[in-house]
Amino acid sequence: MVNMGCGMRGSLKWWVWFLIGLIIGGTLSSGIYYFLQSPVTAARLEYVGLIELSGTIAYSESPLTLISGNVLTPSEVEQLVRQVSSDPTIKTVVLVINSPGGSAAASEEIYSMLKKLSEEKVVVSYITEYGASGGYYIALPSREIIASPHALTGSVGAVSIILNFKELMDKLGVKAETFKSGRLKDVGSAWREITDEERSLLMSMIDSIAEVFKERVREHRGTKIKDYDEVFTARPYTGVQALQAGIIDGIGSIDDAVKRACQLAGIPEDSPRRWIRPRAPSILELLLGGGTSEQAMKLNYEVLLMWPLPSILEPYQITTFSYE
Repeated sequence: MVNMGCGMRGSLKWWVWFLIGLIIGGTLSSGIYYFLQSPVTAARLEYVGLIELSGTIAYSESPLTLISGNVLTPSEVEQLVRQVSSDPTIKTVVLVINSPGGSAAASEEIYSMLKKLSEEKVVVSYITEYGASGGYYIALPSREIIASPHALTGSVGAVSIILNFKELMDKLGVKAETFKSGRLKDVGSAWREITDEERSLLMSMIDSIAEVFKERVREHRGTKIKDYDEVFTARPYTGVQALQAGIIDGIGSIDDAVKRACQLAGIPEDSPRRWIRPRAPSILELLLGGGTSEQAMKLNYEVLLMWPLPSILEPYQITTFSYE
């Protein structure tokens, strides 16, 4: 009888602990479930990524880096895009653009990166002060483009500048001779008068690059633009004018752009924000990353998607169509 009583007490104790375990487990499971489903937790898992795209668009070796205090390079943008693409908590992206444009080739490369990003996540562009020419070009793949009412945008076209020093050289008594394998090898030379044939050739190159820009605008803006003939004069617009012309989708503040991005992505409008900015150069990079004197000796001729042109640009011949 004693042994039976001990067996019953042992069996009862086992069932008590089993029931306690079920209660504790159920309570924890319910708590975790409701915690994960709560609005606060959901918001923590759904971020708005704000990518800062500021400065003149150029490659690091471009002479534009000498005349522009802040430069936006394709390699820099690639790092930012990779960071956003690999983060599953970033549900939507706002491109915060402040750029007058710059190199046509660099603008195209950045455009391609952002177009790929827009296929992965909901992307909205916000133009703060400048989003002109190349700055507008890189905004095109976005689901929507919003600008400050006072922002300067548009300027759909390409430009190039060639300086001629022949008259000055004649006054100084300096003569330059060029040895070339073909009559157009030194097209755009600053040491002699440009010919009508060269003018036609260079204009055809500008038109070709501008046509790619126009095609991008037609592809992404479609029927939103009311008068393509006016837009393709390459004129700039204020934010208010740009909305009337159909080259952007709205005017407002950065908060409005974030709110719209959240709406398009289907996440709470008060979702937390996470700024994605270029990495600041280290002290060692600032000390050793010069190359300025070598770049200053180069005279590159570069086709630009840029407005306005910096006045200090005059000492340079600006094309990328050359072998150095």
